[in-house]
Amino acid sequence: MAVDTHIFRVSNRTRFAPGKNVLQVEKKLIKVIPDEFIRDAHHWLILHGRYTCTARSPKCAACTVFDLCEYPQREKQAQLAKG
Repeated sequence: MAVDTHIFRVSNRTRFAPGKNVLQVEKKLIKVIPDEFIRDAHHWLILHGRYTCTARSPKCAACTVFDLCEYPQREKQAQLAKG
């Protein structure tokens, strides 16, 4: 699984597959994602990082994995979105 900046950010922010570099993240993702979902998961993670779990202003209030996420700022980001 190729790990770009979006996948790296989402994997570390959510703590689904944390790592200090892309190789560590890739190895962890391959261990936790079943083979039949690797291709789709790659695209899902990229899109999630591109449109929901963005670098500067993540849309935590709209996140489908909010309850599983371990991003320390998620509650704050969700409250900011609600006003």
